[in-house]
Amino acid sequence: MFQMKTTQSENEITLYFEGEINSTNAEDVDKEVFEALGSNPPEQVTFNLKSLTYISSAGLRILLKVKQACPSLRLVEVSNEVYSVLEMTGFVTMIAVDRALTEIDITGCEKIGDGYTCEVYRLSPEMIVKVFKKGIDVSDIQRELNLAKQAFVLGIPTAISFDIVKVGERYGVRFELFASGSLRDAFRDEPDRFDELVRLYAGLLKKINETVPTTNDLPSADDLAMEKTKSAKEGLTEEEFAKLQKLIGEIPHAKTYVHGDCHFKNILMQNGDLFLIDMDTLSVGNPIYELAAIYCTYIAFEEAKPGNNEEFLGVSKALSERVFDATLLAYLGKNDEKTYWKIRVVAYSHMCYWVKKYAPEDTAFYSQCANRLKEALKHVDSCLL
Repeated sequence: MFQMKTTQSENEITLYFEGEINSTNAEDVDKEVFEALGSNPPEQVTFNLKSLTYISSAGLRILLKVKQACPSLRLVEVSNEVYSVLEMTGFVTMIAVDRALTEIDITGCEKIGDGYTCEVYRLSPEMIVKVFKKGIDVSDIQRELNLAKQAFVLGIPTAISFDIVKVGERYGVRFELFASGSLRDAFRDEPDRFDELVRLYAGLLKKINETVPTTNDLPSADDLAMEKTKSAKEGLTEEEFAKLQKLIGEIPHAKTYVHGDCHFKNILMQNGDLFLIDMDTLSVGNPIYELAAIYCTYIAFEEAKPGNNEEFLGVSKALSERVFDATLLAYLGKNDEKTYWKIRVVAYSHMCYWVKKYAPEDTAFYSQCANRLKEALKHVDSCLL
């Protein structure tokens, strides 16, 4: 049994298929499809195959005929049964195909982590799901997964993902089991392991910042940092703003990864090993930008918004500061005042940008960040190369 319904706008027509296309009904389906398309189809032709459970070789020939007549043809929400046929016969290389996403329910699942863009739930003893907040497009999620896979091949330990799923009106990604929780949990709950955890953390950061990506489409951390300085301009004098841009402009270029959000809630643990689960902030540049990003998370936000560490990170201000200071020392291998002030200047410039973008009405927050940037800039002369 085959049924079809159609929706149409000025620029797109979508045909919804339900049931089967087989040798018995293929001729009738062919006629029905082309009658719906008409002699002058819209610019975009879409077939929704979510409810199509079977397609025969006769049905595949219909797809080819439509593709020849309508080069824009795309297939969306393709059921697993039909996708397997399209993949096996090579149709996925000829026609744009979007596979239907598995729908899952997280009601009653334990939340084991959360951030600005996502939450992490334990689905079962063998699987977790990272659920993105509304407004994040599935194409952005797929890009993050592609970057994570590339990083994994290059030796950066990223969690192995299984598939993109639907969680109500949001998208998510299912990952392999991580029984031991996050690095944050270990720092908070296992104080006797502090020195060991710091070594692991610093080692992961250095591995990221020593790895050269194989793709050329990552943003430049230098360009991003220079663009962010514009948000700090109104809080600085002309002389201070010139110093800020001079410092950013003279940070040595690098072609290695910068994760950009490598705080301990974005790192999971399994049998003493660390794994990244958040790769959407990747860029290429100097490690200064990496260290400035975690300074923002552990130190700068708490300075401007007391209580942020407890609310967002789930740890005390004292523990956050201790983790940052010890990790920075382990990363650099020595106390380096010059690098420390560079980190602070870059971090507070980013904070000004963050406030302008996400909390523009909070003028007190902006003023605090700008004042700390001004204070850090007093050390800028010793930082310039």
